[in-house]
Amino acid sequence: MSQQNKTKIIGLIVVVLLSTAATAGVVLVKNGHTDDSSLSNVSSNTAASSSITASTNNGTTPAATSTATYKDGTYSAQGNFDTPDGTEQIGVTVKLSGNNIASVSIDDSSIYSGTSFAYTERFINGLNSVVVGKNIDTVNIGRISGASLTPIGFNAALDTIKNEAKA
Repeated sequence: MSQQNKTKIIGLIVVVLLSTAATAGVVLVKNGHTDDSSLSNVSSNTAASSSITASTNNGTTPAATSTATYKDGTYSAQGNFDTPDGTEQIGVTVKLSGNNIASVSIDDSSIYSGTSFAYTERFINGLNSVVVGKNIDTVNIGRISGASLTPIGFNAALDTIKNEAKA
C-alpha cells in the first residue's frame, strides 16, 4: 500500500472518530448531560459493561427546571423497548413521596428473549441504587450494568407515571 493511500485511510479514520465524538456530544447535550462526569462516562461505559450511568442531578449543575408536583402514591406503567429479537415490554412500579422515588420495582415476566431477559436482570440489579431517593424529574436512565435497551422501556414507563401522578 502506498504512503498516499495510508495517509488517506488514516485521515478517514480520524474523520470518523471525530464525527462519532461530535455526535456523542450532541446526544449528551440534548439529553441534559453537560457536566464533565457525564462526558467521561461515554468512553468508560463502552469499555466496562458493569458501569452504571444515569442522568440525575447531583447538585453540581442545574437540573432542568420543573414546576411539576406529583401526588404521593404508587404508580405502575408499561414501557416498550426494541431489541434485535423484537419489541420487549417491562412493567415499572414506582412509589412516590414528596416528588422523590421512594421505591421501584420491575416486572419482567413478559420478556421472551433469553438475551433480553439476561440484560434486564442486570438492569434490575443496578436500578435501585440509581433511582431510589431521587426526584422523579431528574431521573433519565442510561446504560446500567451493560443494559442499554431496557432503560428505554424504563424511561418510557416513567414518563407515563409522571403524567399520571401530576397533581
